[in-house]
Amino acid sequence: MTRTVKDPETRRGELIDAAEELFLANGYEETTVADIVRKIGVAQGTFYHYFKSKDEVLDAITDRWIEEIKEGVAGIASGDDSDSIEKIIRVFGFFSSLGKSRQGLVEYVHEGRNAHLHNKFERKVPSILTPLFSRMIEEGVRERFFDVRYPEMAALFIIVTTGAISHIYETYRLNENTEKMNEITAATFYFIERILGAEQGIFIKYASRMEAST
Repeated sequence: MTRTVKDPETRRGELIDAAEELFLANGYEETTVADIVRKIGVAQGTFYHYFKSKDEVLDAITDRWIEEIKEGVAGIASGDDSDSIEKIIRVFGFFSSLGKSRQGLVEYVHEGRNAHLHNKFERKVPSILTPLFSRMIEEGVRERFFDVRYPEMAALFIIVTTGAISHIYETYRLNENTEKMNEITAATFYFIERILGAEQGIFIKYASRMEAST
């Protein structure tokens, strides 16, 4: 049988894909390196050529998530088919769908024993998202939706605080506590409106209208 030789980046990507799929399906702790290589039909030596350990492949998955977040938000921010309020709401929807699709693994990454991965998120994500959010806020100022003196600082404050709130929201979502979920959503939009100097209630109005049109 002829041995298939693949480009190193392609093979590395296959290992990351297989690991992420297995981590999500079976859990990180329950997945072994043997499971990962078996899934794509390569030897364990191939895995260790690219990664020193299972922890290192999880680190690579985290890097890819961060890049996916950057690309997703950049795509929304640069679009010309919606105004600034719609864009910000769509960004939060993007975050929500991304978190739901990787629920168990996201929780594992943010556990105390994985502080280096959690800290990577906390360090990299705000630095990536702040310029993109700042652009949307500046756009909102030009559209006369917002009245903000310091767009970049407003963007950073929104990113950091909503990131912290999202962990609480997910707890209520898993417990199917719709009342608390709605309360957090309303409170989050209320405080964002205050930070941005926007008309009170405008984010909820937009969100309701956007939901009705889908």
